[in-house]
Parts: sequence; C-alpha cells; structure tokens
Amino acid sequence: MGNAQSGDSYSREQGISAYRKRRRKGRVARIIVGIILVAIIGGASYVFGKQFIDPESVPFDLPGVDEAAPVEEVEQAEVQEPTTIQPATLSLVSAGDVILDGEAAESGRTESGAYDFGHLFEKLKSELAPFDLRIVNQETAIAGQKFGFGAPVPLNAPQDLGRAEKEAGFNVVLRATDHTLDTGAEGIHSELQWWHENFAQMPVLGIADEEPENNPALSDYVSDVYVFNKDGFKVAVLNHSVEISESDEDVVSHLTQDKIAKDVAKAREKGAEMIVACPHWGEEGNSNVTDEQRRFAWIYANEGVDVIIGTHPRVLQPVEVLQCENGHKAVCFYSLGNLISSLTDNGLMGGLAEVQLSRNDQGVCEVTSATLKPVITHRGNGTDYCTYLFSNYQNDILWTGWDGWPDVDEWNRRLQELLGNGYDPNAREYRVDLGTTTSSVPEVPKQEGADTKANPNQQQQKDDQAEEGVDDEYYGDDYYFGDYGYGWDY
Repeated sequence: MGNAQSGDSYSREQGISAYRKRRRKGRVARIIVGIILVAIIGGASYVFGKQFIDPESVPFDLPGVDEAAPVEEVEQAEVQEPTTIQPATLSLVSAGDVILDGEAAESGRTESGAYDFGHLFEKLKSELAPFDLRIVNQETAIAGQKFGFGAPVPLNAPQDLGRAEKEAGFNVVLRATDHTLDTGAEGIHSELQWWHENFAQMPVLGIADEEPENNPALSDYVSDVYVFNKDGFKVAVLNHSVEISESDEDVVSHLTQDKIAKDVAKAREKGAEMIVACPHWGEEGNSNVTDEQRRFAWIYANEGVDVIIGTHPRVLQPVEVLQCENGHKAVCFYSLGNLISSLTDNGLMGGLAEVQLSRNDQGVCEVTSATLKPVITHRGNGTDYCTYLFSNYQNDILWTGWDGWPDVDEWNRRLQELLGNGYDPNAREYRVDLGTTTSSVPEVPKQEGADTKANPNQQQQKDDQAEEGVDDEYYGDDYYFGDYGYGWDY
C-alpha cells in the first residue's frame, strides 16, 4: 500500500511540474511575440514619422528629424459659402407740381396773418402713407418773405409750405425746375437753410448751395442723387430740369445727356440697384409728348434708369414702357400735371405715379407694377381748397366756377382719350401694361437742353392779352382752351 501511495504521489507531482513548465514556456513565447510586435511598430513609427509627425507637436527630439529643415504645409482649400440674396420690395409714389399761387396761396393765410397749408394735402394723406418713397415736385420756391411772395415771378411762397409737405408724408422733395432761380442763388441758400434747421433729414434734390465750403451742413444732405435704402434694397432718385443756363449748373441740376450719365454712374457707385429719374421737361399746357421729351426718355432708359417720372407741362401726359435693344425696360410717366395750383380746366387735373419695385433671390430687379391715379384740385373757399384723389371726387362736391364746368363723366372721358384703353373709368385709374412696349427711338436733333419751340396757341394768347391790356399779374384767368385745356405762361 505504501508503494502504491508513493507512486500516486510521484505521478501527481510530475504532472504539476509539467504543467508549470508549459505555462512558463507559453509566457516566454508571449513575451517574445510582444517584443517582436513592439519592434515592428517602433520601426514603422520611425519610418513614417519623418513624413507625418510634426516635430513641434512632441515634447522630445525625434531621431533623424532635422529641426532646421522647413516643414511643408498642406494648404486647406477655402470653402466658399454661397452668397445669399434676400428678395426685397419697395414701393414709391410721386406727385406732380406744387404751384402755390393765387387762391391756393391765400387759402393758407390764417387770422393771425401766419400761414398753414396743411389742408391742401389733407385728402391725400391716407393714399400716400403706405408707400416707402413719397416724392413731390415743389415747383414753388420757399426762399422766405424777404424775397417777396407771389407769381408769376418770383414764384415764391411762405416756408410753411415745406412744413405742410413734410406733414403730408412726403419724404423726398424735388427742386430742379425752371423757377428754381426766381429768387437767385441767395434764395436757394435761404431755402436750404430753412430745410436744414427744421427738417435736416429731408432729401432736397436738384439744388445746391452756391458756396458749399462755407455751408458744409447744407451740402451734406443736398444732392442731385439720393439713394433710399430699404432693408438693403437700394433705389436712387435723380432730378434734372430744362431751361437752366450753364452759368447756373453749380446750383441747379441741368437736364443734359452728360449730366444724366454722370448721375447714373454716381448712383451705381453708391450701390443703387434701381434708379428713378425725375426730369422737369416738356412744354407747358401741352398734353402731347414733345420730341425732346422722348429723346431724353431714351437717354435715361439706355443708361439703365428703371422709372422716369416727368413734370412741368402742367397737364397730364401719356405713359409708355420703353424697351432698349439690350432688353432693359423703363416705365415713363411723361407728365404728372399739377398737384396743387390755381389753374383752370385740365390744369386742375394731375396724377400720382404709384410703382412697385422688386429684387428676387438671384439679384434680378424689375418694376412689377405701375399705376397712374388721377388727382384733382378742388378750388373751394378757404381751407376747403385742397386736392382729392379723383376716385373720391363726386359731382356733389364738384367745383363749378363757371357754367359748363366738367363733371365726373367728362373728366373720365378726357382721361380715357388721353391715356387709352388702360384707363379704367370705374376705378378711375390707369394701370400700365408692362408687356406692351415701345422700342423705336425718335430721330430728333441731338441738341442739349429743352425743346424751345413755342406753343402757337400760347403765343396767340399772349398777343391777345397784349391787345386787351390784360394785367400779367392777374394770373387767375390767364388761360386758353386747346385740345386739353389751358396754356400758362409764367
């Protein structure tokens, strides 16, 4: 039994010893494999480290790396973010001539002897209010009392007129007209000084101070080019006038081809994406567009102007869409007639040009709609003297200064004849068909300045007055009736 136990014990010890030997051999083998792997990895790191390891990024020296050698940098290509253009819209309304003379001027005199002209525009406030740009052509100077009030010359009114224009809602005043210099350069300075002291932010276009270096405050906000910015959508307004001599071009913006080109370029430099030009042109009392007006309209259009809004003829004229050879279109309101006046017949009918402009997400800008809404001056007594939107004017309030004075139906007939089928007598407005265009440029002499051809009817009127001894100062009845109304000679 003892031998058997001894044998069993021996065999057990041998098995344990053999097991331990196998474990030691396995451990040694794993160590050897680990050493080999470390060697392989280390060698690879050494080989590739020269190309991919930045010596500056490790806290110790790498063998085989020359610190003096330049390290090539791999430039990352900049990813250009696409430019995002925000679509935008801008609305504008523009009114015709404000001629403050005769009964219109007297209607603003208060019992104290001061003046208040707010009633003249009261009926139009709600129509003007929704628009971004609200432009008025102030034909009458507001140089101050020392220059005398009256008409025909100087055509100068109390400065309270400017306050009434501002309170009516207008935010751009046009002043380049044939009457701008009635009070001389000194009168221009006086008017600009008044605007600066009372409404310094009001853009007054078309005139400038004679000595801007002596009046930097005036030259800061007065310009021939004004750029209106609505949420990054920039629209420029230009103002030019006929009948300005070269010696006066420093103080009044003259209508010439060269001046148009310079002002359009200036507008583009200021970032304008669309341009509205407001020329004072044409022939007084003539509802027909002159060759000279058409020539300048095409000059504007070919320079890239988008909307042309004319004044000066004292009566309404037609509207056209001009299309240039490059495809550019310009909507042209040749004349808006009068907004405020003491004239007669068609001289009392004017219009508001209402235009919608837009820019899409590709940066393409265009006129999306254009409408002419007639207005009529009501020659009432005192503060009843005002201008109505024609659509709000009814026969029961119609002024009947003379027998046979036109009623609403007659006014509608005249507007239909003048403006064509686009005029809606029910809505009493003319909607411009932007798809119907004119593409021919009239062949007229390319002379600078205005068409100086005299109106034969007007000349006959003057001859008749001279024979009858009519007082030129009595301008209330100084008219003639032609195809579309009166003639007027200041």
